Amino acid sequence: MTPANNRSQILQRLRQVIPNKVAVDPDLLVPEARLADIGIDSFSLIELVFVAEEEFRIRIPVEGLEVKTVNDVLDVITERLRIGMPLSNPGVPSPG
Repeated sequence: MTPANNRSQILQRLRQVIPNKVAVDPDLLVPEARLADIGIDSFSLIELVFVAEEEFRIRIPVEGLEVKTVNDVLDVITERLRIGMPLSNPGVPSPG
């Protein structure tokens, strides 16, 4: 799978799960969209991070996280998936 296809699939998954947790129109989730312009404030961003962590089974450190656009969010998720930042701590079995 190419990185572009991977990013496209990540965006599609976000469009499916985000509206369940964050009050944003999934059609507005396009790479060039500025988060503030589509109604994602700092509180909504934290919710978005939690949704992404759960959906992709990754850990996204919120402290120091600087994202302004949907593309920035895709960059963070893609990077976390690439380097394998698991949601659970190493050496601790995941539940289930």
